[in-house]
Formats: sequence, structure tokens, C-alpha cells
Amino acid sequence: MSASRASGTDAPAPSSTLWFNGAVAFVLAGIVAISIHELARFVTAVALQSPATLYPSYLEFDITQTRTLILTSTVAAITSLVTGLALIFAARIWGAGIIRLFVTWLGFISVQLVFTSLLLAPLTGAGDAATLLFWFGAPAWLYWTGFAVGVAGTVLLARLFATRVTAYADGSVSSMRSLGIGSWAAGTAVLVFVYALTFTFTTRSHAIEMVSDTLLGVAASGLFAPLFYPFKGKVRIVNEFLRFRKPTVALLCLVAVGLVLVFIVNNGVEFRPSVA
Repeated sequence: MSASRASGTDAPAPSSTLWFNGAVAFVLAGIVAISIHELARFVTAVALQSPATLYPSYLEFDITQTRTLILTSTVAAITSLVTGLALIFAARIWGAGIIRLFVTWLGFISVQLVFTSLLLAPLTGAGDAATLLFWFGAPAWLYWTGFAVGVAGTVLLARLFATRVTAYADGSVSSMRSLGIGSWAAGTAVLVFVYALTFTFTTRSHAIEMVSDTLLGVAASGLFAPLFYPFKGKVRIVNEFLRFRKPTVALLCLVAVGLVLVFIVNNGVEFRPSVA
């Protein structure tokens, strides 16, 4: 692992600064990644002229419309995968400070949503992968094959994420833990709390299984992050120390987005095709 600096005037941020900014960026990225995933489903339903209602973490529509069911799940998965990979590789050096962390988290979380869907398919029967496997009548072994792909993909993401942690931290174990584990843990707790609130401040009733499955998926959206630790000493990367200002704008954005999710989108955004 290289400890060389990208610039002689650069200096590493304190672990506490890296942790706090990383956590704020994680929550924002998690909300954006999940929203992009659900918006892809909603836009697909609209394009198919299928009645649908968009909620913060799921799409409600007539599940007897098999074509809509299959296409919305497929498009959402492809959108998250392509968006995530593009951000991970093509947009790796976008932004500075907390913006760089936001782009980093957004890319990795977007891809992890796809792998998490594969992981949960045989365990909970919920998610895009489970939906597709069920409607195509897949045998049990295919569910577990998807699970294995999800495990492998998550491990590969963790290995790749280790290069980002190594680049942004100061080379010390405490600094890497602050970003890769501390930011993830705090961010995941807040993210789950926000989405739990979307089920609380609503006039709709939800089955406990649906709520628990959704929050489990949200909690697993950053599963790759703590798994970076075994790879921390196996990657060689030039340090890219980030400079941070007070994350006032990011915090205001987080509060605003959270309020929109909890008090507006949680009541549903409906689409009803016009009848000629």
C-alpha cells in the first residue's frame, strides 16, 4: 500500500472529519440510489401505460399485469447496475471533498442494490431478482445460484471499494475504519431510520413482512463497505486526500430530501392512463 501523496501540499483529513462527511454522503447517496431504482420502475410502468403509484421504496401496480411486472423489475436492475458502474469507473474523480464521497457511495450502492436483490431472493422472496425468478418458474437451485453471484459481486465490490478507502484515508487503520466502517455504520442507521419513517407517517397500512423486507434491503445497500477490511493491505494506490468544508449544504439537502420522502412521496405519486 503506497503512502505517497498526490500532491506535496495535500494533507489527510482527520478521522472524525472523514467519518462525519462520509456518513452524510452515504445517506444522501443511499436515498438517491434507491430513488433512481424506483423511478426507473415507475417510468417503465408509465411507458407501458400501466396504472402505478410510486412510493419511496417500492412501486405499487397491478401484479396480474405480468408484462409490467417483468419489465419494471428488469429495467430497474439494469438502470442501477449501469448507473453504478458508470459512476465507479467513468466518474471516479468527479467532485472534491464530500461531493467525491457522494459520487463514490452512489456508484457502489447502486450496484450493491442489484447484488442485494440476488442475495435476498432465496432468503425473503422479495426484490427484483425474486420477482423475475418466480414469474419465470425458476427452480430452487437457480435462486441459490443467484445468491452465489450476489456474494461474489459483493466481495468484488468490497475489493474495489478498498482502493477508494485506501486513497482517501491517511494510511492508518483508524482512518480507514472511520470511512469504510464508521461512515457505513452511522449512514446505514440513519438511512434505515428515514425509510422506517416513510412507513410511519402514512395513512396506508403495510404488512409487517413487507416493511421488514424493505428495511432489510435498505440496510444491506452498503453491505460491501465493511467487507473492504480484509483487502486493505492488498491494494496499492496513490493517496487522494480530500479537503472538506463544513457540510452545511449537504446537511440541508439531506434534511430536505428526507422531509420530501417522509411527508410527500410516502403518500404516493400516482399515474393513471387516460381513457380514450
